[in-house]
Amino acid sequence: MSRRRIAQLLLPAALVAMSAAHSALARGDLLPDKDSCVLKIGPEIIYFAGYQPGAAQQKKFCEDAPQSGETIFVFDYAAPELREMKAGFRILLPSENSENASSMETATVASLPPQIYPKGTFSFAHVFAQPGDFIGVVTIDGAAGEHWTARFPFSVGKRRFEISPYYLIAVAGLLAAFLFVSSRSKPAGSRR
Repeated sequence: MSRRRIAQLLLPAALVAMSAAHSALARGDLLPDKDSCVLKIGPEIIYFAGYQPGAAQQKKFCEDAPQSGETIFVFDYAAPELREMKAGFRILLPSENSENASSMETATVASLPPQIYPKGTFSFAHVFAQPGDFIGVVTIDGAAGEHWTARFPFSVGKRRFEISPYYLIAVAGLLAAFLFVSSRSKPAGSRR
């Protein structure tokens, strides 16, 4: 097998690996930041963590709650000016029209009305009766007319099968090595 043919076979694997890496990094306005989860809202950021007190392992999560049941969402402001603004939080069911107000009301599972949090932190607890996919929506409203919204998808009680881009690259490398070795091990008369 020629090197050109090997490259033709590996190109789709490399493209899949790059797209998987890109999709693994993008989860709405929620960004990983070392040991914290950061929610980008307007020009500001809010630190975010989710907890499940009844879970066997009580570790925090950013995007996916390990099981249904009581779940606590905690938000901490990074910028002091947010302490003078109203913040609200909603949990929505995913829908195509969850952007407009009436559809948002219909899709709302639970909500925390906007209010000012002078200490710079707020939390919201909700009991998820069943596993599923949801969307978290944080809104910030300021006295000068600011209105910022951050959305992030998350799941509850569902195992996500996400292939790490490193695994895809390793598989592509193993495939390349196998093809290279198999093309070299053919008898000289059978090569083109």
